[in-house]
Amino acid sequence: MRLLSKKMNKIAVHTSPQSRELCLKMRQMDLHPSGYYYGRFRSQFGEWVKKTKAHKHADGIYIFFRCLNEEKLSHVPRQDLALFHCALACTILIDQTMYSHFKMDYPKFQKMTQYPKMEIGGTGYHLHPWYIIGDVDRKEFREFVDFFIKDLKEFFTQTKFEFATWDSVRSAMLADEDIVGKYPGHVIQEILENN
Repeated sequence: MRLLSKKMNKIAVHTSPQSRELCLKMRQMDLHPSGYYYGRFRSQFGEWVKKTKAHKHADGIYIFFRCLNEEKLSHVPRQDLALFHCALACTILIDQTMYSHFKMDYPKFQKMTQYPKMEIGGTGYHLHPWYIIGDVDRKEFREFVDFFIKDLKEFFTQTKFEFATWDSVRSAMLADEDIVGKYPGHVIQEILENN
């Protein structure tokens, strides 16, 4: 990543103002939550899942919480770790929302997304996604959630489920105390109320 940034800087010095502007936009996009989520997160997530030896149950893919460690995340560059944790927490959050509130639509959703569930030991109990974000910077978390909620709105507006529409998913999340009732749930609540 650093190599790419250095190359962009070199290019920017020797090119037109339009080219420099394009390079700057590309660098900013790379650091933006959407650039990360639709770019590096997919491959980093896939590599992490392989390292965790994820296991399947009838209702989806399960990963032990203890697999969220330095060894299993060694392939994720340090500058991406906070975004990785935010993305993982948010994907697990929407998976749990669909599983808990839209059981009839969950099989279709799960087949489309293949989002995992974080499990505490071998208990089958799902870990609350807020434990995943740990000490992620609050501003970075807020920026990621802002992107993710807008992305969810677009997804549920474009994808037709029997019961899960954007309005029903949004309402379910706002009414769920496990989501909005404790830190950092107030961030989700505030952003949901504005979307």
